[in-house]
Amino acid sequence: MGRGLGTNSDTDNMKFWIACNPPRSTAQSQKRIGMRGKIPMMYTTAKGKAQEADFMSLLHPFRPVQPYDGALRLGISYCLPLLKTEKKAIKEQGWTTHSKRPDCDNICKMFQDTMGKLLFWTDDSRVVHLTFRKYRSESPGIGVTLEVVTDDEVGDPRQFIQG
Repeated sequence: MGRGLGTNSDTDNMKFWIACNPPRSTAQSQKRIGMRGKIPMMYTTAKGKAQEADFMSLLHPFRPVQPYDGALRLGISYCLPLLKTEKKAIKEQGWTTHSKRPDCDNICKMFQDTMGKLLFWTDDSRVVHLTFRKYRSESPGIGVTLEVVTDDEVGDPRQFIQG
């Protein structure tokens, strides 16, 4: 496990790699609805709580000294281990994209919620630009970048309007 390459005390960027076998279960798969008397209540299963604890322990060493504030760009590279049945060309390359479960959006949700609980930022609404990549890799782990960004760095939304 490497230490973050900078914190907000000396730069506006944070970049780190967590060498691990990334958790595969997602936030959504661990939510259940039960009844307390006649009132329906949502709860997290024991497996879901264990998943959150895994993310907490993985991210805790990289917490910034102070929570980031302002507009943020978050990048997550989720690298699951290569399969034993992988083609020779992929094994030689060392990685490939992973287009099967778990779903990107569900992984992101739990990952971001955990970062918020560990005070990586003042509020999760601060993340205005999110990039998520999912791979199978000979070096499994999770890569994270967190940057303070300006409006110009995020881009003008009018670029999508045709006319």
